[in-house]
Amino acid sequence: MKNFKKELTPVSYSAAAIKVLHFNVKENSFCFGMHWHDRLEIIRVKDGKINIDCGLKKFSVKKDEITVFQPGTAHGGATFDSSVEYDVLMFDVRSFYNDTEICKKILPKIFEGSVKFERLIFDEEILKCLDKICYTAAPDSMEITSLVYKLLHLLFDKHVSEEKREADNKAKLFIKYIEENFALDLSTASISAKFGYTPAHFCRKFKEATGIPPTTYIKICRLEEGLKLLKDTDMTVGEISMLCGFSDANYFTRCFKEHYKLPPSYYRKKQAK
Repeated sequence: MKNFKKELTPVSYSAAAIKVLHFNVKENSFCFGMHWHDRLEIIRVKDGKINIDCGLKKFSVKKDEITVFQPGTAHGGATFDSSVEYDVLMFDVRSFYNDTEICKKILPKIFEGSVKFERLIFDEEILKCLDKICYTAAPDSMEITSLVYKLLHLLFDKHVSEEKREADNKAKLFIKYIEENFALDLSTASISAKFGYTPAHFCRKFKEATGIPPTTYIKICRLEEGLKLLKDTDMTVGEISMLCGFSDANYFTRCFKEHYKLPPSYYRKKQAK
């Protein structure tokens, strides 16, 4: 969704405006914690199985299947009883906008969230296209750019599951309000009252739009700000926790370690070097 908070650490893309990663993760391990970003992310499993959590949707991706995380989609992944080997292709779809009518008509639908792709895709043509992108000997060539357009064409041509005629503007307002006020004493009751909903109705609407509860979104906005302050300032953990809206430093530290898998002290030591 367009108004989701961007990740704090920018992604370094290649000259062809893509990023490719390869992972091997053992059983009963996190692959990636719950997060979201403005880029399109495609995961292709080469062996084993990865269990995906998209809030309201939980599913598994197995060998030779792919799943697509669109901009603003909260997602996390883990292994359970088996290891997994997988490739990740990511890019900001806006880098591929141009002045042609077809691109102006089609590509913004991905970034704006007005089109949704199938949850699981098995498509030999897409797999071949991904292999060429992920394992090319010339990652910065024009061929890679052409393959990205081919990949987008295949997704639109064969794997659109839903196309919304209008974006959920109300959900965007919820998100914008939280991003601008997360350091305040926010609660589902106070936010729902502002927008004229009951707390239960507001929570349901928010989770339908984002895949996660509003309390989780508030917490992660606070943690992202905390990470930024740890990296960019010499404030104490206590000062940072208060500025970010946490009740005390111990709770901030506990939430931080749970989300980032590392304590705040790790980033403070890095910042001091």
